[in-house]
Amino acid sequence: MIQLAVAGATGRMGRAVLELALRDERFSIAAALSSAGCPLCGSTLLVADRAVPVVDRLAAPCDVLIDFTVPSGTMAWLEVCQDLELPMVIGTTGHSEEEAARIREAAAAVPIVKTGNFSPGINVILSLLGQLTREVGDAFDIELVETHHRWKRDAPSGTALMLVDEILAATGGTRERDVIIGRIADAGSRSAGQIGVHSVRMGDVVGRHEIHFSGPGETITIAHTSQSRKTFAAGALRAAAWIVGKQPGLYSMRDVLG
Repeated sequence: MIQLAVAGATGRMGRAVLELALRDERFSIAAALSSAGCPLCGSTLLVADRAVPVVDRLAAPCDVLIDFTVPSGTMAWLEVCQDLELPMVIGTTGHSEEEAARIREAAAAVPIVKTGNFSPGINVILSLLGQLTREVGDAFDIELVETHHRWKRDAPSGTALMLVDEILAATGGTRERDVIIGRIADAGSRSAGQIGVHSVRMGDVVGRHEIHFSGPGETITIAHTSQSRKTFAAGALRAAAWIVGKQPGLYSMRDVLG
C-alpha cells in the first residue's frame, strides 16, 4: 500500500484528493499537511466519513507527496521531499521562473511529476495542438480564453500556459515576443503570430479552456470543460502511484498517461 502525504489538504483540491485516496485501496494517508499558520492545523477534517488529523510537518513514513498549495508552499515541501528523497507530484500553478528553475534542480535528485492539469482530456488536446497549429498555418489567428472560479489566484491558469507553450513549440514563437495577456485601451491591430490569452474569474466554475483558431471565413474552436475536481484528484492519484519507484527526473502528465 502506498503511504501518501497531501500538502494543501484543507484546500478544495487537497480535500478532493483525500476523499478519493481514502476510498482507494492502493493508498493509505500518511499525512494531511497544511502550513503552520493555517487555523485548521491541529484539528481534524471529516473526509469520506473519517476524521483526518491536519498537521504542519511530515513525521510519518511516506512514499510520495502530492502538492496542491501555493507557489511558496511548493518550495517549502520541495525542500522536505529532497531531504527525504521522496517522490513529489506538483499540481500547484503560478510558479515564478526562479521557482520553476528550483523545481527542475530538485528533479535531478528526486522524481517529480509537475503539471498544470491532471485531466486526460486536456492532455489529449495537448497532444493534438501542435499538429493543428502547424496545419492551419499563419493564415489563422489564435486566441485562448480560460475561465475559473472567483478564488483562483494565478492568471493565466497553468493549463492555459501549457496550451500556449504547445502552440509556441509548433510556431517557433516565444512567450515574451508573441503572447499578449488581455488587451486594454488602444491595443492596436494584432501583429502576425500573436497569441491572445484572456482570463475570466467568476462564480464556482471548476475550469474551462477554449482555443480559437480563426482564419478567412471560418473558425475552429477546441473547448474543454472540467465539471468536477474529482477528475483532477483522480489524475493526481494516478500520477502518485506511477511516480513511486521512478528514477529522478521531471515528468509530465503525458508521461504518466503513456
